[in-house]
Amino acid sequence: MEQTVILWDIENVTPQADSGFVSTLLEFIETGGGVISSAFCFGDWTRRNFVRISRELADYNFELVHIPKARKNSADISLITHATEMIFLYPHLERFVIITGDADFRPLLQTLRKNGKKTWVICDAGNASEDLLALADEYFDYRAIGADSIREDADTEDSEVHVTKKSAFELFEEAVSIMEREKKKPTPGAVKVKMKLLNDNFDETKLGYPRWKNFIDDAMASTGITQADGADGILSTASGRQAELPVVFKELLATLGKGIEWIPFSRASKTLRANIKIEDYGYTRFKKLVVDAEKRGLVNVKNSGLNWYLKKA
Repeated sequence: MEQTVILWDIENVTPQADSGFVSTLLEFIETGGGVISSAFCFGDWTRRNFVRISRELADYNFELVHIPKARKNSADISLITHATEMIFLYPHLERFVIITGDADFRPLLQTLRKNGKKTWVICDAGNASEDLLALADEYFDYRAIGADSIREDADTEDSEVHVTKKSAFELFEEAVSIMEREKKKPTPGAVKVKMKLLNDNFDETKLGYPRWKNFIDDAMASTGITQADGADGILSTASGRQAELPVVFKELLATLGKGIEWIPFSRASKTLRANIKIEDYGYTRFKKLVVDAEKRGLVNVKNSGLNWYLKKA
């Protein structure tokens, strides 16, 4: 079992209070072969929206490091300092779980890797740096971690399902389009990270591509995405055209109607499955589809006890 430390930038990744994320996070790490030696969370704990989650963190023995909001970048500096000191003061620590998506932590991940430490990054897909995630041994969107704890009466059992080639090409075009909209450089490596972040079922090798470049060449021929000459090989949509929303998400939004009322997962799942087969898009579970829709800012999700609801964002 790997000795693990958690370092969390609460300003960058802020789950819904009372969502059960903290307990799910700890279970997720321990299930992945980790023994949690210590856990730190950095933020301005005077902020009203952090009060409820701070209590939950304290209940699970997180050390809350107070960083006044007025001190710009102080949370980043404090987290980096803690991590760097631990490398040398506690050499038995083997895995560092960094909860942030901030590109400023790239040097920290490089330092951890140079010192033989395993790194997991848990982020918010809506603001995460692909360059940061590319340096991690593993990376996850925080919503996906809690997905298995969501109750869905009409759910199916987990089975091995992969994104089809057609859906993979849609995902490729969508990832490039989103990165352009976010004013990021869609390099081939960054686009691959973005695709995995948007749908963690994507795996080009399962589609028969032994190398990432083989997939890119095929995907460009099918989507109209172009690639610039040069070392970076920047990918771009045709004339800046925004990619269409994948069909599975269009159908999900249609299922939610006007989006005024909160709809139970079980009801929305039953209605959607009557119209399309979500397995054709790489999803065995409705809740994973909802998680990916939430990453894209398409839906809002809430829970009441063990029951979960969604509506249009």
